[in-house]
Amino acid sequence: MSVLLITYTLRNQSKDYSGLFNAIKTHTGWWWHYFETVWIVQSNSTADQLAKQLYSYIENGDHLLVVRLHKDYQGWLPKDAWDWLNARHY
Repeated sequence: MSVLLITYTLRNQSKDYSGLFNAIKTHTGWWWHYFETVWIVQSNSTADQLAKQLYSYIENGDHLLVVRLHKDYQGWLPKDAWDWLNARHY
């Protein structure tokens, strides 16, 4: 089980990207979505596998980045965000 960060830039303002958001929820176990363009998910997939599963939901001008997180992070987040992150197994 991996903890992955997914971030994107979706350029087509007339496109309905709900398929992408549903795919992120479907292809992962636990997910956290506090920032507008960032998801942190727990998944059995590698970063490469998850990115390939999401490619069909974005267009050529869009950008997508999926990276594996490690327990070396820091930031300024609400308590529930830290609780979620700290509860995951890396």
